Amino acid sequence: MQERRRYIRVSTQVLIEFPNPGTMKTERSFTQDVSESGLRFPTAVKLQLGQELAMTLALPFHDATMHATAEVVWVREVSRLGEPQYEVGVRFRWIEDPDRQRLARHLSNLFPRRV
Repeated sequence: MQERRRYIRVSTQVLIEFPNPGTMKTERSFTQDVSESGLRFPTAVKLQLGQELAMTLALPFHDATMHATAEVVWVREVSRLGEPQYEVGVRFRWIEDPDRQRLARHLSNLFPRRV
């Protein structure tokens, strides 16, 4: 199977925050991997395909947070014991250019740990 991704995914934990669409409470998670075009993270929140999320990312070793709008492109249930848990893949729809450049630099520093 040929890789269809345009950007390399890097296995890294980045703190993310997003509003729970059902309650609007802030949810937190850590990414499992990140690329310049999107990320994957676990959550107890059941998200819908195509749903847009306003996200805040706190890159390690950086003082400022970055903001992005992302679209849910896939959702996978990963736990059926107890409360449901999901793994979610999102594609960035919008990131300010300076933030995108900061993300690219951060990922290039972690390149040896790519997925």
